[in-house]
Amino acid sequence: MSDHHSQYLTTSEFARTCGVTKHTLFHYDEIGLLKPEFTNSKGYRYYSIQQCYVLDIINVLKRAGSSLQEIKGFIQNQNTPVLIKLLKEKLHDLEVEQNKIKRMQSFLRGAIEMTELAKETMYDIPSLEEYEEEYFITTPLEQGDGDREFAHKLNEHREYCERHFMDCEGPIWTILAKDSFESCDYYPDYIANKLRAPFQGERIMVKPKGLYAVIHHKGSYETMPETYSLLKTYIASKDMQVCGNTYAVDMLSYFAEKNPDDYVLRISVECHKQCNQVVMKQL
Repeated sequence: MSDHHSQYLTTSEFARTCGVTKHTLFHYDEIGLLKPEFTNSKGYRYYSIQQCYVLDIINVLKRAGSSLQEIKGFIQNQNTPVLIKLLKEKLHDLEVEQNKIKRMQSFLRGAIEMTELAKETMYDIPSLEEYEEEYFITTPLEQGDGDREFAHKLNEHREYCERHFMDCEGPIWTILAKDSFESCDYYPDYIANKLRAPFQGERIMVKPKGLYAVIHHKGSYETMPETYSLLKTYIASKDMQVCGNTYAVDMLSYFAEKNPDDYVLRISVECHKQCNQVVMKQL
């Protein structure tokens, strides 16, 4: 090889030096992203040492999520302002992706916790429990919506949470308005996810702090009216009355169980002693 040629690297040498494959270099040559410094009469490609830095730029931008077309455009118009603009865009993209990963981790942790808790739960035994204030992101449903429309709105709900970076827990909730519960119209009024922190804005619903009648339902969604009826009887037996919404959360659903008879939901209804209501009216 001549002294001139000795200043350059063959395709194999360049690939080995830069930690890429020859196939990658051939592809970059083909699309005009990184062409050899020159090609001799026999068709052999030769690269300069300086092109190692160009390949390093390509690799960094590629790992940051840039397409090869974006990278090609940058290299053809390479300057400091363009680089800063591109890196800021990629930093934003990575932050968005990182938020998605955090939300998915949160979803998985919640699913694990809820599933493990469901296995230790006693079913169809009502109780009274105090709950702290909780916040929900909701999507409204309508009476008469069938399974297809419910599935559509569930997908819309998830997309909304994703698009607005809502920091919510994994299990799906449904919310039944007080009037619907009392009139035995048990089709839920909302799909919801519980938020990890207080939040104000569109579609936000607050579950008030207070006393709730709670029961764990085991079985398909179609058999929930029986459990609601049992819960109503329990509330009346405690000389209490419903004063707010009914909240149901999937503990074991189609994610974990194939048989709907093995689904588990926790249902809680906001209520208080009837005598409290009388005192309030007198005041």
